[in-house]
Amino acid sequence: MASKKNNLTASSLFPVLMLVFILCGFHTYGQDSTDTKQHLELLHQADSLMANYKFEKALHILGKSDVEDLTILLQIGQCHYRLGASEAAIIPYERVLLLDSANSTALNQLGQLYARKGDYEKAMESYRVLVRQDAENSYYNKQVGLMASRAGDKMYAIKWLSKALVLNPSDTEASLALGTILLDFQNYVLVDSIVREALVLEPSFKPLLVLKAKSAFEQKKYSEVIPVVNDLVEQSDTTALYARLLGVSYFHLGEYRNVITYMTYLLGNNYDYDWIYYYMGIASRELGDHPAAIDWFKLAAQKSMSDNTRIYYSQLGQSYEDVGDYQRAIGAYRAAYNYSKEGILLYHLARNYDVYYKDKATALAYYQKYLESDDTTRLAKEYAKKRVQDMGIF
Repeated sequence: MASKKNNLTASSLFPVLMLVFILCGFHTYGQDSTDTKQHLELLHQADSLMANYKFEKALHILGKSDVEDLTILLQIGQCHYRLGASEAAIIPYERVLLLDSANSTALNQLGQLYARKGDYEKAMESYRVLVRQDAENSYYNKQVGLMASRAGDKMYAIKWLSKALVLNPSDTEASLALGTILLDFQNYVLVDSIVREALVLEPSFKPLLVLKAKSAFEQKKYSEVIPVVNDLVEQSDTTALYARLLGVSYFHLGEYRNVITYMTYLLGNNYDYDWIYYYMGIASRELGDHPAAIDWFKLAAQKSMSDNTRIYYSQLGQSYEDVGDYQRAIGAYRAAYNYSKEGILLYHLARNYDVYYKDKATALAYYQKYLESDDTTRLAKEYAKKRVQDMGIF
């Protein structure tokens, strides 16, 4: 009888248990529904704040959410990225990749963030993963090339930038990057070809015009440099780069007043380089201002920390000769010779000793030393021989 009573009790409880189970299920479903609604509302709030560039407020909202949610993590990363907090942005993006290793948004953003930190190898790897996922994506190929270039691997950069341009010939950014690298390799024919085609697409793209001018400059096509850079100057203010390209180009074309104009611009903007003083010296001398030339060459020699020191002293010696100061010319030529040991400077020393001193012994010694040198300047050799013969040595 007891067993029957227990069975009846269990049987009678079954409907009650089912009802409780169903009610709990409805409660859970209702709770899930509420959670989903709150989650969507949170995302909507964050999206609205981010759309209005209120990234700090968006981060505050997102901090209340489930940090394992991919969408939330991506938004957090984007907020930190836009606020310039690279390290903070990297953390959520790397978390995304732990949950979804192929997430293209996280990979792209990490590529940019690693590059911002200067870690171009890691940036390159992010984009290589993306290329493996989508080999025909010109943007990904370009980014691999750009990161390789920044990492110093120019040949690898050429490979990827070239592929990016095959996939998207209208990408002037890739054209500029590839042309700039090729200029370093002095492949002027290809540089000019790339620039010419890119300028058809964007005729006023200044970086491409600068690249065009640089290529012409490196090829010593100075008459082609000037119109391009003058157009750039008309479009914007003169820059140090424009002034250098114009000043040196005018120098090689013999337009010395323009040389002084642009070198003066550089000096006025606190550029303090020996080569500026050198060009000022040459231009001043060619325009007949010999005292000014002497002052500029002195400055060039004083500032010089390069192999050009001997050139500056040599030019200083010539300028002293121009004003008849042979004693100082001798000092300048001797300094130039001490820096370079060039035979022709022995000739200049001999001439100045010959003119300045009545005692010709030192002049003769320099003439003889010059004749023993390997210099091949025909007129100088002939004159040195004649002077030595005139003095009865030969």
